[in-house]
Amino acid sequence: MRPESIKKKEDEFFKDLTNSAGVKYKLTATTDIGGGIKIYSIRPDFNTYYYKTKTVKKSICLHFTVGYIKSDVASLSTKDNCVSVSYVVDRSGRIYEMFPDSEWSYHLGSSAIGGNGVMSKQSIGIEISNYGPLKLSGENLVDAYGNIYCKVSEEEFYSKQNYRGYDYYASMTDSQIAAVSALIKYLGRVHDIPMNFKSDDAPFASNAEATSFRGVFYHTNVRKDKFDWPFTPSLKAVIAKCSNELPQKEEVAADVTAASSDVSKVDAVAPELDVAEVPQVEEPKVEEKTVEEKTVIEEKPAETAVPKEPERKTQVKKPAPSSSKKATSLLDIVLSLLAQLLGGKKK
Repeated sequence: MRPESIKKKEDEFFKDLTNSAGVKYKLTATTDIGGGIKIYSIRPDFNTYYYKTKTVKKSICLHFTVGYIKSDVASLSTKDNCVSVSYVVDRSGRIYEMFPDSEWSYHLGSSAIGGNGVMSKQSIGIEISNYGPLKLSGENLVDAYGNIYCKVSEEEFYSKQNYRGYDYYASMTDSQIAAVSALIKYLGRVHDIPMNFKSDDAPFASNAEATSFRGVFYHTNVRKDKFDWPFTPSLKAVIAKCSNELPQKEEVAADVTAASSDVSKVDAVAPELDVAEVPQVEEPKVEEKTVEEKTVIEEKPAETAVPKEPERKTQVKKPAPSSSKKATSLLDIVLSLLAQLLGGKKK
């Protein structure tokens, strides 16, 4: 699928929150993490794709999806299958939270160095929506599904990188690089994870090295059969934004130059790379509280007023007995005096 088609699909998903399988999601919260970058917390009507158990996080793992956002979200929230990640970042720079980053789901695979369970529990997975490895087909580069991704002449869309059986990899957009970098720094602050990036994409030397690592690593560091992420200019740009240290400046500079050397190419891809274009698509609304939640809130005032009623009833009835007694005692006195007077006259 070509990049401009991917953007249209992303905007469609952002608008209606329906994945490629027709599953609808609810927007439950929006978090602004600065720089115009937001996290959109989305959920289907089930939650059986992750474990609702809080675990201590000590690292972040970067993946790419080999797909586009509608299919990415579908595969990462398969009912009754706990294989997922907390975050997915699309090419437009929108960050979707699939489940709380304090909880967990498997995301590394059974052969992961350090153990799939241990490493998945202690790391936060970030999937970058990206087609990943590309293959040369005449004048075109095709994705893993045999569809044309771009022409070889459109160098702004890919990097030439020989790595684990592939020579070409789809690039991140500028918006995506900014969003991934902001998310990594945000998670670092929240979970006290240092901006310590794995120095290369080679596998950890041992289980002990993998489980003790604190910082940011890649799927390739725990799996010899994976290829996300190779050290392309896109990954180096993310690292540079997080560490404020630009590794191999000349390579990153060359990547930027390639994207801007041909005016016609820049015009063609500007809509994908411009962060300012994202707000043009109306944001989905956060779902209101449920009826049950509202009912609980409304019932509280009535409960606090009930105990005062008996006190008011008792106070009203108290004066009645004393006034009756006074009236009776005066009548007795009058009758007694009359009896005495009448008795005196008879004598």
